[in-house]
Amino acid sequence: MTSRFAHCGLLALASALAGQAAPAFAQDSEEVAENVQSGSAGEVRETYTPEDFARFAPRNALDIIEQLPGFNVDRGGGGGRGFGQASENLLINGERISSKSTSTSDQLARIAVDQVVRIEIVDGATLDIPGLSGRVANIIVRQGGAAGQFRWRPEWNFGNAPAQWFEGEVSLTGQLGGVEYTLALENRDFARGRIGPSFITLADGTVDERLNTSTNLFNRPNLNAFLSFDVAPKVAVNLNLSGGIEIFDADETEERVANTTLEPFLETFNTDSDEWYYELGGDITFALFGGEMKLIALESYDYRDRTSSSLLDTAGLPLSGSQFIRVAEEGERIGRAEYSWGLLGADWQLSGEAAFNRLDQVGELFAYDPVNAEYVEVDFDGGVGGVREDRYEALLSVGFPITDNLTVQLIGGGEYSQLSQTGDNARTRSFQRPKGSLAIAWTPTEGLDLNLEIARRVGQLDFGDFLASVDLSEEQENAGNAELRPQQSWEIELEVAKNFGDWGSATLTLFDQEIEDLLIIVPVAGGGEARGNLESARRRGVRFVGTLQLAPVGLEGGQLDVDFQWEDSELIDPVTNIARRFDRFNPLELRVNFRHDVPRTDWAWGWSFEEADPAPSFRVTQEILEYGPLQQAAVFVEYKDLFGMTANVRLADLLDNEDYLRRTVFDGPRNTAPILFTEERRRDLGQRITLTLTGSF
Repeated sequence: MTSRFAHCGLLALASALAGQAAPAFAQDSEEVAENVQSGSAGEVRETYTPEDFARFAPRNALDIIEQLPGFNVDRGGGGGRGFGQASENLLINGERISSKSTSTSDQLARIAVDQVVRIEIVDGATLDIPGLSGRVANIIVRQGGAAGQFRWRPEWNFGNAPAQWFEGEVSLTGQLGGVEYTLALENRDFARGRIGPSFITLADGTVDERLNTSTNLFNRPNLNAFLSFDVAPKVAVNLNLSGGIEIFDADETEERVANTTLEPFLETFNTDSDEWYYELGGDITFALFGGEMKLIALESYDYRDRTSSSLLDTAGLPLSGSQFIRVAEEGERIGRAEYSWGLLGADWQLSGEAAFNRLDQVGELFAYDPVNAEYVEVDFDGGVGGVREDRYEALLSVGFPITDNLTVQLIGGGEYSQLSQTGDNARTRSFQRPKGSLAIAWTPTEGLDLNLEIARRVGQLDFGDFLASVDLSEEQENAGNAELRPQQSWEIELEVAKNFGDWGSATLTLFDQEIEDLLIIVPVAGGGEARGNLESARRRGVRFVGTLQLAPVGLEGGQLDVDFQWEDSELIDPVTNIARRFDRFNPLELRVNFRHDVPRTDWAWGWSFEEADPAPSFRVTQEILEYGPLQQAAVFVEYKDLFGMTANVRLADLLDNEDYLRRTVFDGPRNTAPILFTEERRRDLGQRITLTLTGSF
């Protein structure tokens, strides 16, 4: 086991990265070996091979990454607008993927394990990829013949939700006519059901007991294609194509129980949402003036039609209800250029990006007409309009070693954006914001790595917050706000990683964020509420991720993983003017996973435990505490050779399987108005059995 923690000197990603392209596994094994031995792009702290993980019987590259000791996989994709600099802690052959709809971890799940050469844990600040800091996993892979992967993951619920049969993925990688390809068909299937009592306590003490039942059904099939080829020597092209549909249906009923003196009552809610989307992107990399130029382009589009309806049937009264229809079209167009070169022993990069985003929304509100048994449109200010943003960014970065074990990376620049809104609150505004970071990587002794990052970051606005919206189930209405400003922050993060050899590995991260223009629900003039900005806020915390190998204490094949996070936050409540925590940022979260791969067999078993301390959220007239199970436990058993497949059966939600809501509603702003009513709801989720079958072809 000690060999996989050996210090390997310098990570080479090909001198000046010439001729490589993301995801850059368009190379045979000889080319990979040559590129890894030439260059000096980063310091390798630990090295692993697939053989180090043989006991887990991995099927693909992601299976290996998920077992890296003391390493937390960043599964983030492209949630924000634009590309920006690298942020995921995963690379493939020293490159990040030029896609927003597909993350690096998604792509790793489609790479067969026999295509993996090794995994290198690198200090992000020592790489010539600006934006990375802390521990980064660089997966070295080689392309072979055609290889396929499949995963099927049905799930059965003991609650009132139907079984989900269609969760899974099938993918194929290979080479044809000089073009390397990865094709994948995936569906995300989700089904949840909840049932339980709800108690409404009025201001006069009257208790209204009801039975709440809900189901949520979700399917998101999508098709992805990655193509990689060379159009000339040292001129590499990658194309990324994806598209799909999303179908969501939610039903909820709340019925007054029979043993009450109150009149019979039945309220129903239904939400239907249909969506279709696509993304087309690509990049080209070529040598230029002694350096390397990479050009990236992307076009994406998303269309969503969402209808939410409510209907209230109270004995002796006419039917009443509401309906909200939102049709939204979103699009993004990005162009980015990155020029990298080496000079004076340092790695330099000059990058520029232009991103053009748009949202067009038609939001309509209806009231139920009991006479004609139909929904009739009513006035709804601010529901129709559009938002446009033109954003430009320029950054210069340089990374260089101070000593053999100390490396610095500096990034500086800024962004300019112009926001335009159409509709009832039409206006145009512009913003100029500086941004950048300082990252330091230090290895005081072998097996101990320290990474410090100080960054000035600029957040992004949710275009939907500019326009009015309604949540019928939660009885919430947000006004639009044309005065929103992008959030900014100073962030400090210190990461300490220690390799304990045969015992495992651990990473401790401390962070502190000073935030300006925090986005939160605020009162608006004339009554009501909307998303708005707070002048300042702060968030700080610590996270520990560790892996303990149990072989040294006599349990061969045993492994214990711990993920613990504590945080504190503070803002001045815009209603009460009193300090409180951020909305829904849990102060404490703990995850523990145990796995035992029984030696000299194809069997494995294990368990997991999770616990969280929930945080409330606040609106102008409401205080809300809502959370899922506070303590979760699961057990699993796995067989690694079921007709050539790996079969995993998991039983989840063994302890607390309730979702909980406590809502206090005030008759006006909660700092001055009396309580109108309180709601307390406990719904049972039921246990879940999940079967996961994975294999290759």
